[in-house]
Parts: sequence; structure tokens; C-alpha cells
Amino acid sequence: MLPIRNETHWVYKTAQITRIGWFVFHLLFMAIFLASRPFFWLILPLFFAAFLIPQWSGYKVDSLAVKNYPLLELIFSGLFLIVGCYLLGEYSSFLAYPALCAGIYSKPGSVRWLLWSGFSVVPFLAVLAVGLDHLGLGVIDGFFFFGIGISVAKVIEAEKKTQLLLEENRRQNQLLEEYAKQIEKVTLLEERNRLARDLHDTVGHTFTSVIMGLDAASFLMKTSPEQAQEQVNMLSDVMRKSLGEIRTQIHQISPSEDREELSSQLKKIADDFALHTKTVIHFEHSGPKEMSISSQGTITLIRCLQESLTNAIRHGHANEIVITLKEEPEKVILTIKDNGKGMSDIKYGFGLSGMKERLESLQGNIHIKSSTNEGTVVSCFLPVMVNRLREELT
Repeated sequence: MLPIRNETHWVYKTAQITRIGWFVFHLLFMAIFLASRPFFWLILPLFFAAFLIPQWSGYKVDSLAVKNYPLLELIFSGLFLIVGCYLLGEYSSFLAYPALCAGIYSKPGSVRWLLWSGFSVVPFLAVLAVGLDHLGLGVIDGFFFFGIGISVAKVIEAEKKTQLLLEENRRQNQLLEEYAKQIEKVTLLEERNRLARDLHDTVGHTFTSVIMGLDAASFLMKTSPEQAQEQVNMLSDVMRKSLGEIRTQIHQISPSEDREELSSQLKKIADDFALHTKTVIHFEHSGPKEMSISSQGTITLIRCLQESLTNAIRHGHANEIVITLKEEPEKVILTIKDNGKGMSDIKYGFGLSGMKERLESLQGNIHIKSSTNEGTVVSCFLPVMVNRLREELT
């Protein structure tokens, strides 16, 4: 029997069940009205063949017989109609429902239209077998009902396509949700790294200044208590400012809200660091007084200066530092040169790696030159045009 249990659509199941009812109805009709006819036992095997062979063609949806079910209906139901009409002497509408079922099960393509032509021709052959005087509207049964079956099949096909599109949309939405989650994770990770770098640069720079200042104050405690007290008060103010800056970093607010010139901000940082650590710092600036540079670029150069000053004191034990800021129409170059002990092997720790990542994120770069007992030179390059573009976009 046709795979009624494996069918996924209710229309196919309804068509198969109704097909059985159609067979039972005609069987009862033949048993009541044609049993006494001499040709009854000849037409009965043809009737069972017209029902059983197409209906019991297979139980798998993808089997060859099931795929060719419409053709089997055309052959055996059409043959029964022609022979039955010839023996009965009258035209019958037996082909109507088989044609409808065949149309429902037909597949898109040229075969469908050939089958439709076949179901349209068979009734004419049956009429010819009976006589043209029986020609009537019944002759269009095959054409009409197979056309209805095609219409139903097209509706089912459209419904299946819609379901496939819905499933594809659900799958795409699921992929988009997963992608959005991955982007969120990456964004959070990048933001955590950025905050970690900001806190490292800010806290490390400030703590180095305060530690150096406290060391100096400890020596002044015995010889000059008043100067020591002034030093401690000054360091207390530094820590308060640092606390405020850390809070702005936590809230992801730019620490430079007044949009002060880059050179002024860098010189202020250098002067404060020199005052707290008792280090000799020379600041040199060349280029226009007012350069249009984005807040991201400004913060990046500030962090690079803070990290370089901290490293020069903490690791290089330098007592003199030269800072050079060179601003050009297309680029900014910040150079920090110290007279510390230098190093033969440059290792990128957390601080230097943070500086490099900051600069590279803005299409810039960093270059470090150092030799033992010859100090260290840190050069930070930042293209201004990129920063302008980023500022316009934001």
C-alpha cells in the first residue's frame, strides 16, 4: 500500500483513504448492478488490478513504484475505464478520483504535463469504445480532476518551500545569535584588555612617582621635616588625582575631557613626573601649536609616555630624560630618550605590549632602541589622518 504512515502531509493521507472508499463504492455498485451480466467475471479482475496495482505500489516514499504512481493510475485505471465502458455500453466517471490522486502525487516537470494529456485522452478513447452518441461533459473528468490535483500539488509544494525557508531562517537566526554572542565575548575581552592596560599605565605610572617621592621624603624627615611634610602633602594630592583618573577609567570616560592640546597634556605629565621623582626631564615640541588629533590618539600617546617614563625610572634607573614631540600634517612622533642602564635584550612585557597594541589599533607602531649602559630610546609613531577619520566617524 502507498506509504500512508510515512507521509508527512495530511492531504496525501486523505487522498489515499478516499481512494479506498472510491474503490469500495464501485465494488458495491458492480456487485449490485452488474453481477448478473455475463462480462462481470471478466471486468472484476480488471477492476481489482486498477485499484490494487497503483494503490499497493510500495511502502517507501522514495521507491520507484511510488514515484511512478500517477503513471500506474493512468495505465490501469484508464484501461479499466476503456474496457468497462466497452463491455457496459455506457460511459462511466470512474476515472475522476484516480485522476485527482494522480495529480496530487505528480511531480513538477514535463512528465506532469504528459500525464495530464494522458488523463485527458483516455476518456475520449472510452467514448469511442462506446459510441460518439455518449459524448458529454463526463469526457472532461480526467482533464478537470487531474488539473485540480495539480493545483493541490502546487499548494503543497509552495507550503513545503515555505517550511524550508522558515527552517533556513531559523537556522540563520540561530547562527546570527551565536555569532552575536561570540562578538559580545570578543568585545568584552577587548574591553577588559583595554581597561587592564589603562589601569596598568595609570596606576603603574602614579605609583612609581609616589614611591620615588616617598623615598625622597623619608630622607628629608630628619634633616628638613617641613620639606618632607610638603613632599607628603604633594604626593597625597597626586594620589587623589590618580584615584579620580582610575574612576574615570572604570566608567570608560576619557580622562581628558577639556580637549587640551596634546603638547600641553604631555608636558604637564612630564613636569609632574619630574617634580615627584626628582628626575631631570627636557620636553621639546616641534610643529603646529594646534593639531587635530582624536581623543583615542591623544590617550594612546599619553599612555605611551607614562609607561616609558615609568620604565625609565623603575627598570633603567635613569636620572635624565628627553621627550620630543614632533607633529606633522600626516603623523605624530613621540620620542622618549633616557640615560639609564639600558638593556641588550628588549622584552615586551605587559606594559610594552599594551603600548604596541594601542598604537597598532590606530595604524601606528613603536620602535625601541637600547644598549647596555647607553640608555633607551622609545619612538611612538601615530598617523594623524587615520585619527581624524576615526574622529569624524565617531
